[in-house]
Amino acid sequence: MANASNQAMVPVAPSGMASVWHAHNVVSCRKKILAIAPTFEIFDIQGMPLVFCQEKLFKIKDDIRIYSDSSKKVELLRIKQRNIMDFVGVFDVFDPATDAKIGAFRRKGWRSWARDEWHLLDANEQQVGTILETGGAFWRRIFKFLPYTFGFNVGEQQVGTFIQHFSFIGYKATMDIAAWQPGSLDRRMAFACALLLMAVEAKEDANR
Repeated sequence: MANASNQAMVPVAPSGMASVWHAHNVVSCRKKILAIAPTFEIFDIQGMPLVFCQEKLFKIKDDIRIYSDSSKKVELLRIKQRNIMDFVGVFDVFDPATDAKIGAFRRKGWRSWARDEWHLLDANEQQVGTILETGGAFWRRIFKFLPYTFGFNVGEQQVGTFIQHFSFIGYKATMDIAAWQPGSLDRRMAFACALLLMAVEAKEDANR
């Protein structure tokens, strides 16, 4: 039985898990190995799928669609790269049900080469936090196989971590956002961040 401290206590809506998928505090993030298009999934601590993401091939700008499962019937989030010519990289996150923007991620330019850093923006383009690479960032630039870790910060408080696990085959990571309270910033941004980090990493690895 899952530890109650690892799960947010919210009811399951009649429509299924898609309505409360972002209430989970500790999740497993994986990339499919043999998929033709880059495919990412997030599971709860019991191994049940929460979200599914498969990027489109041959897209000039990133347009990441996030679904409740591989059937792609229920779209949960949409991440769009703002400008293909923008070296820094700004990615807007939308609620597809309302087409309302819930926030954005802005990658810092040259500093991201030494230590990856993203600015976390709210729906009004105000910076409310950072996503900062932690651990041996310098050594990872030299030894590409080393796993990376990120800290999620809202204001002055660390509210989450994203930790990749070392593996010769496949990609696995754990995201822990137990300290990310719903009132501080939309929790869906944490899941969007996890999928964006995996997608960006996969693209950069493919271009090396």
